[in-house]
Amino acid sequence: MKTISKKNNMKNIYIILLLSLFTMTSCNDDYLEKLPLDKISDSSFWQSGADVQMYANQFYPTLFDARLAWYDTDNFSDNQNPTTRNSYTWNEYPIPTSGGGWAKSDWLNIRSCNYALDRIAKMKSDPSVLNAEGEIRFFKSFYYFQKVRKFGDVPWLSTSLGLESAELQAPRDSRKMVVENMIKDLDFAIANLPETSSADRLTKYAALALKAEICLYEGTFRKYHNIVGGHEAMLRLAATTYESIINSGKFSVYSTGQPTKDYFDLFVKYDLKGNPEGIMVQRFIANKRMHNNVRQLGEPYTGYNVDFVESYLCKDGLPIAISPLYKGNAVFADEFVDRDPRMAQSIYNTARPYNIATNGVTYYKPMPEFQSNYCPTSYFIIKGYSPLEVDRLPSTSTTNDFIYRYGNILVSYAEVKAELGECTQVILDKSVNLLRARVGMPALKVNVEFVDPNWPKWEVPVIALINEIRRERRLEISAEGKRWDDLVRWKAGKLLENPKTLQGARDPQTGTYRVLYPGYTARKWDDKLYLYPIPAQELALNTKLTQNPGWK
Repeated sequence: MKTISKKNNMKNIYIILLLSLFTMTSCNDDYLEKLPLDKISDSSFWQSGADVQMYANQFYPTLFDARLAWYDTDNFSDNQNPTTRNSYTWNEYPIPTSGGGWAKSDWLNIRSCNYALDRIAKMKSDPSVLNAEGEIRFFKSFYYFQKVRKFGDVPWLSTSLGLESAELQAPRDSRKMVVENMIKDLDFAIANLPETSSADRLTKYAALALKAEICLYEGTFRKYHNIVGGHEAMLRLAATTYESIINSGKFSVYSTGQPTKDYFDLFVKYDLKGNPEGIMVQRFIANKRMHNNVRQLGEPYTGYNVDFVESYLCKDGLPIAISPLYKGNAVFADEFVDRDPRMAQSIYNTARPYNIATNGVTYYKPMPEFQSNYCPTSYFIIKGYSPLEVDRLPSTSTTNDFIYRYGNILVSYAEVKAELGECTQVILDKSVNLLRARVGMPALKVNVEFVDPNWPKWEVPVIALINEIRRERRLEISAEGKRWDDLVRWKAGKLLENPKTLQGARDPQTGTYRVLYPGYTARKWDDKLYLYPIPAQELALNTKLTQNPGWK
């Protein structure tokens, strides 16, 4: 009886509540206008800087997508070769009907940034709001940089659009105007972001790094593609921005005094927080956020090619064509003898373990090994590859990664000063020579003391110093996803015509370089590939859009 009584009482309570609800809705029309209590409405959300930061959280994973191997982008370049031919660099990429980087979803992050900026403009400003707005403006520039690199001229959207917005039928804006707006947004971010962040959020120095990268890219793109106006000013802005990072004294080259280990170890650390090269890092935590990149590097379906491997100097600082230390490449192991120590710390060789099981058993892979499912060239990428079996378990690795690394800042600074004709020995000694010192390599001299007959055949010729700085850049930041962008901005796509970019290590059975794509031993570069095409459907929907040069 007691139980029945409770049930009846609960039933009565529910009836009373329902009657009250109907009474309230029938007698008070204003009730219909009240906000739901179980949801956060847009009008009530934007109240503080903390709210804006919460909104910005959605963008952070895009700075480093743990689902994607960052070395994959270099498959477009003259450094690496995937198992199957890259359709884009082989000029077999069709104009897409839709999508292709221009779909609604491809513009979503920019729209989301504008959505936030529209609402921030109505908020009462204070330091926390300005800080959070700086994050939003950083991300907007970050996404627009991707668009400019891919398409060149793109529409600059300053507000979130609706279905009837006139901007949907507007022509593309010039890349010059878009870049200027990106820099304005980044200057706002630089002025309002903190110098450090215990919560691993954006800082002033991350914004400086992005600004410098944009200016270097745009300055050299305009210079080498002969775009009239502004390349020198852009390069000077890049130089001063790099100097703001360098002169801050907050960063330095990671080194423990072990030249045969430090470079490799830098990319397999479980915690980069506090690392002197970490301008901004991506941290991973067990059972919270983990990645699969170590496992992917064990089965990468790609590898370095002969052209890249031959670019490493010998330990006397001379190229292989003229150094007496070079042992040749008839025997795989000989290639690593007396070479720049970064070579053996970037490419797998039998001097280091390939796999260390949880019980301590160590496996050394016999080389060369040509396997299409693993590495078709036999030059395995080991930058970021931990040999520990525990790190190769599917999607459970917690090795950290760099989003912005000081080593990249140093090679970029040397490059921009050389492009301006202002690179002195002092500049080299506080930039690339710090990186060389980490691995025990001789310092680069401002007056390069040799001529390398194997210097790349650049479409736009460069002086010896720029040749060597570009070599240093190629090696120091290999497999970090930058080489394709470098070839594009230097107008150097023709380097992909070099036959050695299509060859792997010498095959002991034949004594010849491994042919990576039988039947395809040469490729022809087309300048249209410097920019992607606009999808056909977009051109039909907006007749004011024009197609990029060469795409028909």
